[in-house]
Amino acid sequence: MISKKEAQKRAKERWQYWRLLLSDMNISYADLDRMDDDDIAEANAALDIHIKQQKREMSKGKNKE
Repeated sequence: MISKKEAQKRAKERWQYWRLLLSDMNISYADLDRMDDDDIAEANAALDIHIKQQKREMSKGKNKE
């Protein structure tokens, strides 16, 4: 079993994968396993765009109140 420190190191190194798993994009571990590095980069870029859009929508909603 790896140490907590080693687990954190690995998680940071593989954050681009874990980020997608932990997001609400419904990407599974099996999905990630089938994706190449370009697919992972594109999915992370799409997630960034999605997050920005959500923040803009929330801002619009707050400004109307």
